[in-house]
Amino acid sequence: MRGYKFLNKDFGLKSLNERRLKQSRIHELNDPFELAPYDLTNPRVRYAFLSVRNALGRENGLLCLSASWQDPVIWAHYADKHQGICLGFEIPRITGDGGSDIAKRVTYVSRPLRFPAEFLSLPQAGQLKHTNRIPFTKFKHWAYEKEIRVWGRLSNEEDGLHFFEFEQRMRLVEVRVGANCTLTRSAIMRALGASADDTRVIKVRAAYNRFAMVQDEEW
Repeated sequence: MRGYKFLNKDFGLKSLNERRLKQSRIHELNDPFELAPYDLTNPRVRYAFLSVRNALGRENGLLCLSASWQDPVIWAHYADKHQGICLGFEIPRITGDGGSDIAKRVTYVSRPLRFPAEFLSLPQAGQLKHTNRIPFTKFKHWAYEKEIRVWGRLSNEEDGLHFFEFEQRMRLVEVRVGANCTLTRSAIMRALGASADDTRVIKVRAAYNRFAMVQDEEW
């Protein structure tokens, strides 16, 4: 499946040069309901579940992408008001078997899910099986993001940050340049280096007949 990462132009060039993206920690994300899709009204349930969630967050991180590059709102929010770039990746449909990452589309819901009765009685290994749902469920008002997530172990630590390397887990196939971005094609090609011949570089613009971003054929 194809996933798109929106970045400002400085971080975008840095990511291309270094061939990696920063993994996000749970506490860094902009939704206070991250990894908590359940009804936690019961205090005993809430305390026990949040302890498990915090344990998951100490060892795992997220890479958050979108299934679409055409939404102008995403460009505005995540690519510096259309001044940044969007990196397109081909992502394998991995499911977490054998200790690998989990790559899935997010499911959007209108209300918290019923807490699974068996959860608290499961050993930790059994609780971890619920990671097939916990990181991939969000409130429906986030649905415009059409989010794809890669959830996995934190890796490649540097100065307290963790990084997800392109070629190890997914393949960069395109770079889309924002409508207001001042980067030149040659600057992007230099950042791509040896992979320039295998990566499409495309400028986008606002469509004339709908509220969407489209390819600028004149660039």
